Amino acid sequence: MIDLDSIALLGIDVGFSRSRPTTGIAWSKGRAFKAARTHTDWQRRSQHIPATTTFSVIAIDGPLVPLGSHDSLDRLCERMFIRGTFQARCKPGLSHIGYGRDLRRAAAETAEQVVHLADRNVVVEKAIRNGASIVEAFPNAFLGVLLPEARFMPAAGKRRKFDWLYDHAVDSGVLENLFHTIGWLNLELIDAVLSETDHEKRAAWICLLTAACAATGKSEVVGDEIGGWFWLPSTNLWAQWARDALAQNTTELRRQRHAV
Repeated sequence: MIDLDSIALLGIDVGFSRSRPTTGIAWSKGRAFKAARTHTDWQRRSQHIPATTTFSVIAIDGPLVPLGSHDSLDRLCERMFIRGTFQARCKPGLSHIGYGRDLRRAAAETAEQVVHLADRNVVVEKAIRNGASIVEAFPNAFLGVLLPEARFMPAAGKRRKFDWLYDHAVDSGVLENLFHTIGWLNLELIDAVLSETDHEKRAAWICLLTAACAATGKSEVVGDEIGGWFWLPSTNLWAQWARDALAQNTTELRRQRHAV
């Protein structure tokens, strides 16, 4: 297994407000780490990333599609998580319509800002950019699939879903268990992640964990080459309801495609 304390990882929660600091950035380098909240422009984002550092994996929370994709591209990975049980628990928005297009453009801009920071000697299969290990994080699903079904009874209601998921992932122990499963035993980092309360920094930490799962080969990658991929924890960590939902949605979408 890769020693996560021997490599550098970067996680970015995109955000795209031009006036407010809605970007979250988290990085780890050796046993050092940090999370920050900042703006969308590279000048201010770069101030929160260690200088002269290349990263083995960079995970970005935002819809990442292959270069040259049309704005109207309907993504399989998103369709997989807007139906069935996922729909009420950790669904994404659709990035080919409305607000989703703006987020897709912001994610592409972010990828272009950081592509030069990718370690070209590290290759992650199914990365969204050739020669650069840049992957897509989906924090809501990353946390949601780990939670036992009982945690969703009653439902999260109208509260901010991601923060609800984060609180329950901490309280139930599944987030701490993930660190141990991937062999990341930096206790100071674990404490920082488990005690985080800032929304953007929380999202950035989950992006960083997404990068760590990808680096260690402990990921479930959902999607296809046309529309890109969601990078999630290994399915052996998923709650049974989530494994069942993935299997059911895969079957239904395959049936629909064959029927066309």
